[in-house]
Amino acid sequence: MLIDKIHLTVQGGHGGHGCDSYYHRIDRKIVPNGADGGDGGSVIFRASHNAPGLDRLKLKQYLVAPAGTHGGPNNKRGACGEDLVVLVPVGTSIYNKENRLAIRDLNQDQDEVVVARGGRGGSGNIGDKKATPGQEGEKLEIELEFLIPADVFLVGLPSTGKSALMHRLTKAHVEGKDYPFSTTSPVLGVYECDDYSQISLCELPSVFEGSTQGRGLGTQFLKHLARGKLVLYMLDATNSFAPSLTEGYHTLRKLVWEHNPAFKQIPSVAVVNKIDLADDPGKVQEEMEKLERLYFLISVKTGEGIKSLVDFIKEQTGHA
Repeated sequence: MLIDKIHLTVQGGHGGHGCDSYYHRIDRKIVPNGADGGDGGSVIFRASHNAPGLDRLKLKQYLVAPAGTHGGPNNKRGACGEDLVVLVPVGTSIYNKENRLAIRDLNQDQDEVVVARGGRGGSGNIGDKKATPGQEGEKLEIELEFLIPADVFLVGLPSTGKSALMHRLTKAHVEGKDYPFSTTSPVLGVYECDDYSQISLCELPSVFEGSTQGRGLGTQFLKHLARGKLVLYMLDATNSFAPSLTEGYHTLRKLVWEHNPAFKQIPSVAVVNKIDLADDPGKVQEEMEKLERLYFLISVKTGEGIKSLVDFIKEQTGHA
C-alpha cells in the first residue's frame, strides 16, 4: 500500500558549548584561551528519483541532526555537526503541521530545503569574552505529503483493462486479474518514445459510484491527479459496472470533480476498451458520439486503436 502522507518531528543539532579555559603565561599572567563551540547540523530534505517511499520514515517519527562539539582550550574550536540529509521522492511537499503552511514543494530531482537549522555554537572566553552555552537547534513538527508526479493518469471503473493498458504501454509489472479491484495501490510506468524521451503514466485503483461512501477503495488516491497533464477515463465496451457508457463516463468525471473542482482544468479523454468484445461496435460508437467529446475505442488485447491513443498522449504531453 502506498504511504503518501506522514508526520514527523525534526530538530537541528544542539550547538556545542563555548569553552571557559585559561593558561598561565611565562610572566604569570592568566590569559583566557577557550574556543567557540561548533554549530549543530541542520535537517535538510532533498528530493531524489532514487529515494525510497515515505513508508521508511513512518516509524522514525523523530529526526535529530548531530550536535556540534564543545570548544576546547588553546583556542581549539569545536567541530560543526554534520547536516542530516533526508532523501524523499520527487513530488513530496513539506508543510508546517501546526498551521498547514507550505514550507516547500520538492518537484525536481535534487530540490532541497533546510527545515530545521542547527543551533549556534557557544562563544569561548578567548579575547576576554564570557563563555556561553550552545543554542538548541530549531524544532518543528512537519507533514510530508507525496503526490505522484506522473504525466498521464488512468482513472476508471472496475474491470476496464487499466492494468492491461499500462502493461502494453509501459511494460510495468501490474497484478491485473480477472476480478474487480485487483489494483489496490497506484502503479507507475514509463512509456519510451522514439526519440528516447519518456512519458510517465500512473494507474489509480478503480473508483465507482459509492466510492466516496467508503465502498471499494474510495477516492483516496484521486488527489494525485494534481500533478497530471492528462487523465484517461477508462470505460468497458461490455458495460460490466455501468448501465451505459455515457453514464459510466459522467460518473467518473463527477467523482474526480467532486474530489477537487480544480481538476476540471486537467485535460481528459474517454477511452473505451474491449471494443473487440462488444456485441455491436457500431452501437458503442453511436453512444459515445452523444458525449460530443473526443474519445477512443481500443482493444488492448488486439491492439486496435492503440496507436491513435498513443499519438494523442504524445501530443498532449509535449512529445509529438
